[in-house]
Amino acid sequence: MSVTLVHTGVSHTRLEYSIWEALNQAWPHSSTIARFGTGFSPDRIVDVDQANLIISTSLEAAASIQCQSHQLHMCYLEPQSSSQAPINQQLVNSLTDIEFVVPTKTLQNLNRDRFTSFVKPPVDTDFFCSGFEKRSPFLLLVADGEWSVEEQLAADACKELKQSLSIAGISEDQLPAKLQSDPLIEIIGLVDDQKLREQYRLCSAVICPRDVDFDLSAIEAQSCGTPVVIYSNCEAANSVVCFEQNGLGSGIYFENKTVESLTSAIQELQLRPQRCQSVIGWCCAAQFSYQQFQLSFNKAIAKEIAYRIKTSQLQIQKQDQQDQGLAEERAAA
Repeated sequence: MSVTLVHTGVSHTRLEYSIWEALNQAWPHSSTIARFGTGFSPDRIVDVDQANLIISTSLEAAASIQCQSHQLHMCYLEPQSSSQAPINQQLVNSLTDIEFVVPTKTLQNLNRDRFTSFVKPPVDTDFFCSGFEKRSPFLLLVADGEWSVEEQLAADACKELKQSLSIAGISEDQLPAKLQSDPLIEIIGLVDDQKLREQYRLCSAVICPRDVDFDLSAIEAQSCGTPVVIYSNCEAANSVVCFEQNGLGSGIYFENKTVESLTSAIQELQLRPQRCQSVIGWCCAAQFSYQQFQLSFNKAIAKEIAYRIKTSQLQIQKQDQQDQGLAEERAAA
């Protein structure tokens, strides 16, 4: 089977590259078409004539492809986050020859008729794993995109607790000036995966304050055995087992986007750290491994092929019934 992967690089998030890497590992002998920066234009058609299976990673990439009836085109969408624009429903509805595979339940619920399969996002859980370093008392915040009021909430909570906070994933000049001079704040900046893994292994917990469908840092942290403090009222919280609700867990929820709610959750974690167990975090993260992603994506492909076969059989049966009816009419005449 000939496979072509089509990628735009439109968001430049770490998760986008994780998706792209997982697809390349799943189909290592595929042809790949990757354009970064400005993305694709629907007016610039991509040549995929030789492919049996086409997998695109965004609506922009999908819109640039014209496939034949014998080809299967699956579009895997990146999870929505606070830094992204909403899904373009008009563009979705215009792409009638494409089957969408979505990474979060929120996206699936937007359009159940078109978003046919659900596959959790891929995370490199083989790389992000526990180490032997002794943990330090600082907390870690991994910013994704521009600094937001939600990240500021984490900084304010740590200031209220007089707790050290390290901030990764964002450069110093993108942060408010008052944070740059705060003695409790360490700005790590933009880091590679190896440095980020080191921080996960060293910190006492990772704060995930964003209201998002999927939080990459929450999964990576749990894969490293690190407790997670996460906002409860978002889909991303479903990837964390709250020890307050279950006795044991991989982290703790905070209920409201207030300093009081977040500080209360951090204090509860510090009082009862033994109730967060690394093996539970590892089990939560394992659901997002590259291997699980490949299995789930293959099931989505098999589901679509089975649907096409069933539809074809029904069409043949309908045609046979019509032909038989015409034959009977001619015989009666």
